[in-house]
Amino acid sequence: MFKINDKIIHFRDGIATIVGKTTMGDKEYFVVHTDSSPDANIYVATTNTANVIRPIMTKAEATALLKSLNKIEQETFNNTKQRRDYYKKKLLSGNVEDLLYLTGQLYYYDYSNAHGKVVKLGPTDLQMLKDAKKVLFDELLISLNKNEKYIDKFFLSLLK
Repeated sequence: MFKINDKIIHFRDGIATIVGKTTMGDKEYFVVHTDSSPDANIYVATTNTANVIRPIMTKAEATALLKSLNKIEQETFNNTKQRRDYYKKKLLSGNVEDLLYLTGQLYYYDYSNAHGKVVKLGPTDLQMLKDAKKVLFDELLISLNKNEKYIDKFFLSLLK
């Protein structure tokens, strides 16, 4: 499914490139470099890619994803641990719908606080939402061949 020089999404680190293959012991691994740390090798077992990396969305997939923004609703969690566990599970899933959900929550958070409705999130929660936005936006920039302002406009339309 993957080959050398493919641009991919690494679930934890975002945009990455498969730069090679290697064998360690009796297992074969893809050697992956992320855009954020291009000199660091990440080894992904070729038999376990579905849990770690995925292809970048096509333009059609990205467009359809943005059209689903209006389905996202602002969530409120009274239990901090429950919220944190929920966000972490979604962030590490690598699923674009989960990243979209988390990014939507960040926009709702920023919008609510800017308009006098105080929404409190801990620094860890807020960082997870920002990480989700970065990974999603980086992918959308490639898939749609647009700038961040264009994508931001879609998310802001969610709040209207």
